[in-house]
Amino acid sequence: MFIDHLGNICPSGFLPVQRGNVRTADLADVYRHDEIFRRLRNESLLLDRCGRCRFRTVCGGSRSRAFAATGAVMASDPLCVYDPGQVTEPAVCQ
Repeated sequence: MFIDHLGNICPSGFLPVQRGNVRTADLADVYRHDEIFRRLRNESLLLDRCGRCRFRTVCGGSRSRAFAATGAVMASDPLCVYDPGQVTEPAVCQ
């Protein structure tokens, strides 16, 4: 989570998707209940290669790079070189 100099709440400094403002919203409420924050915590919603990857629970790829390249927060990390193939691999436990 990142809060910019204006109080805007974003998932990270490199993922400038404003989800509220600390001046008008409760920070804990935004983190717990906002749709984007909830999606980011759910690795089963990852798409394409990241969604099939066995390391999705511990890595998840860069959501910032995925958003910058595709406009979709849950898309595959475009700079990841690991190819999990076409079948979803069993996840590595945390």
